[in-house]
Amino acid sequence: MTLSGYLQECASRSAGVLGDDLDASVTLRQHGLTLHAGSSSRAAERCDQAEAMVDEGPCVDAMATGAKVDVASVRAEVRWHAWRAQTLEEGFVRALAVPSEVAPGVSVALNLYSRAGGRWESRLVGAAEAYSRLIAAAVRLQLEFADVDDAAGALLRDTSDATIVDQAVGAVMETNGCPEAAARELLRSAARRREVTEREVATTVLRSLVAVGTGDIVDDRLPGL
Repeated sequence: MTLSGYLQECASRSAGVLGDDLDASVTLRQHGLTLHAGSSSRAAERCDQAEAMVDEGPCVDAMATGAKVDVASVRAEVRWHAWRAQTLEEGFVRALAVPSEVAPGVSVALNLYSRAGGRWESRLVGAAEAYSRLIAAAVRLQLEFADVDDAAGALLRDTSDATIVDQAVGAVMETNGCPEAAARELLRSAARRREVTEREVATTVLRSLVAVGTGDIVDDRLPGL
């Protein structure tokens, strides 16, 4: 299973276990590039995609600071205009972003969306934190697999810069739901911020989202309430 497939399953499981009234999604941030990685619904997916395209939103801030971001009222929120507009359009009332670090420069966030008002229960927040840590551990394991099993790496090394970038553009288009021009600009912007080549950013995207892990990293350890 690819990592993107695993993260999609994580989002679906999270929503199913944490609450019937919740939608969940997983966002991955690597060296300045934010990618929507999985969601339990199209509504949550569209919210994350709106956030990823402008690199502004609660999960981006959560991954940048390493601290949870609790949006108690989406309507009252004055930050993150694109995310707020999309989230209101989807009918969500509140949101919670729970980050975990995978490795230096790489983080994930488990994002919860609710159409019901109120405060997040402490046991739900604790379970979300445990989910987020488990997701981060799985991403870390996937990247370690990619380092040990060099078959995918060798294939990428033997591929031209243009082909690598084109493949990564396709992956970004699929995960973030954006047109080709926007995906290419996201890769260029990430490369400029990191002061590396577009190929390096593209390779990072392909190794994490597209490469197949050595083993099945999906398990039943996701904590319940």
